[in-house]
Amino acid sequence: MNINQEYEIYTSTDKIGHFIRIRSLNKAKHYAVYRTFTKRFPDGKEINVEISEDIKNILVKSIEKKGITEGFILKFDENDKYSDFIDEEIAPENVRHVSGQSEKNFTSTGAKLNAHWPIFHKLNETGFGSIIRATLTLHQVCSSRCQFCSTINRNKKDTTSFEETKEFIEKLYFDQAEYNKKHFSKYNDKYKELTGSDIRLRGLILSGGGQPNLWPHFEKLVNWLSTLDIDVGLITNGFPKNIDNKIYDKFKWIRLSITPEDASPHYIDKKFNLQRIPENIINNEKTFFGLSYVYGPWTDEDILKRLSLSIKEWKLDYIRMLTDCNLTRSEQLKSHKVLAEKLYNLSLIDKFGNNTGKIFHQLKFHGTQEEAEELWTDGKCFLQTYNLFWDTTGHETNGKSFCYPCDSVTVLAEENTRQRSKRGFDGNIWGTVTNDKVELLFKEKWKKFFDPRDHCSACLFMKNNKVVKDLTNLDITELDNIKIDNDLQHINFP
Repeated sequence: MNINQEYEIYTSTDKIGHFIRIRSLNKAKHYAVYRTFTKRFPDGKEINVEISEDIKNILVKSIEKKGITEGFILKFDENDKYSDFIDEEIAPENVRHVSGQSEKNFTSTGAKLNAHWPIFHKLNETGFGSIIRATLTLHQVCSSRCQFCSTINRNKKDTTSFEETKEFIEKLYFDQAEYNKKHFSKYNDKYKELTGSDIRLRGLILSGGGQPNLWPHFEKLVNWLSTLDIDVGLITNGFPKNIDNKIYDKFKWIRLSITPEDASPHYIDKKFNLQRIPENIINNEKTFFGLSYVYGPWTDEDILKRLSLSIKEWKLDYIRMLTDCNLTRSEQLKSHKVLAEKLYNLSLIDKFGNNTGKIFHQLKFHGTQEEAEELWTDGKCFLQTYNLFWDTTGHETNGKSFCYPCDSVTVLAEENTRQRSKRGFDGNIWGTVTNDKVELLFKEKWKKFFDPRDHCSACLFMKNNKVVKDLTNLDITELDNIKIDNDLQHINFP
C-alpha cells in the first residue's frame, strides 16, 4: 500500500512478532521497521505497546490518515477500547521544563549568537552575511534503520568527493576571511578583537543524512581539518571498527545518537549500552562526549534507566533528550509533556524541569503561521546569514547539490495545512546556493531564495531567527554593551 507515492506500507510477522515496515519509494528504498505503537488515554497517559494482529489494520488506516509518525499514536478510552476522543491542547509553558546551561551549551538555542555580534552589525549596515557555522552530510549511507529518520527519502549514491569537500571548506575558511579583510575591514577588525579570529568559518559539524564515519574519505578529511583553526564536531550513530580510533581525538566534541534498539547493527543483543565505544573517546578530557536520544514509542523505563547509568560508564558530559521532530506542533508538545513527566518520576529533572544531573530535556517544537508572518516580514530567513547545511541530495545526477539555511527543513509538519514532514531535502523548495557557488553567501547581499512564510511556517528555529533579527536591528552603542555569557561552551556553534 502506497502513501502519497512516497512510501510503501508492508505488514508482516517474523520470529520476534508483528511489525509494520515503511519503505521509501525512491531509488535507494530506505526503510524503517516499527514493532510498537503508542496508546494514549484521555488523562494524557501514554504507554508503548507491541503491535498485535488485531491492531495492524487500525494502524495502517491511522498511518494513511495522519502520516508515518503520528499514525503510530492511537487513542484508547478508560476501558482500553480504541476511541477517537479530542485531546487537550498543550502549550509550551505547560511542559515541565527550564532551559538550563547544558541545553545552551550543547544545542543551538540562540544563546551563543551574542558572542558574534559584529557580523550582525555588518549585516545591518551592508546587507552581507557571514557564514561562521556549517554542517556537512558528505554522503547518504547509514547503517541504522531509525523510525524517526528525517532523511529516509534519500539516495545512497548521492555522495561528494574529498576534493569537492576540501574546496567547499576552503572557500568558507580562507576566501571568506580574505574577502572580509579586504571589503569589510571595520567589522572584521571588531570581530577579531572580540573573538581572536577573522570573519570566516569557525565551527564545522560532520553529520547525517549518511553516517559520517562510513564515508570513504572520513579520516583523510578530519586529518586535513585538524591543520585549520576550526572547531569540528561529529554526530554519528556508532563507531565502525575499520576507523583508526585516534582520529576521534581531533574533534572538539562528539555526539552519539542512540537509536531505537532494534534499528542499529552496532548494538550487541539489541542493547545500546553494549555497543563499542573507543576507549580514547571515553578517556579524552579534551573532547566533549555526549548522547542524543529521541523519545518515542520505542522507549521504555529500562532504556531511560540504562541511559542514566551510561553517564558514569562512558564518562559522558551530557545526554540530550528530545521528541520526534516529524510530529506536528501539538503532538510534539504532548510528547514533550509525557517525556518530562517520565524524567521527573525518575528524578532526572526537578519539579520545575531543571536537570538534576547530566541528562537534560531539549524543548524543541514547531512554530506557527502567525509567528512566521510576524518574524519574516521581508520573506527572508535569518539563519542563512550565518549558518548553512550542505546536503548531498541530487549529487549523483547533477554533480553538485544544494545548501540549506538549516538541517530541519525535512521535518516541517503542520496541523492546519496537514503538511507532513518530507523526510528528505529538496533544493527547489528550501535550497540557497549549490556547493560549487557557496562563496555567493558571503560575496553577495543577503537575498530571498525562498519565502519561509510559505515553506517554513513550522520552523523549529523561530527563536534563533528572532535573536538574529533583534541583533541586526541594534545600533552600535547597544551592541557594544551587549551581554555575552562567558560560561557558554562551544561558542563557535551558535
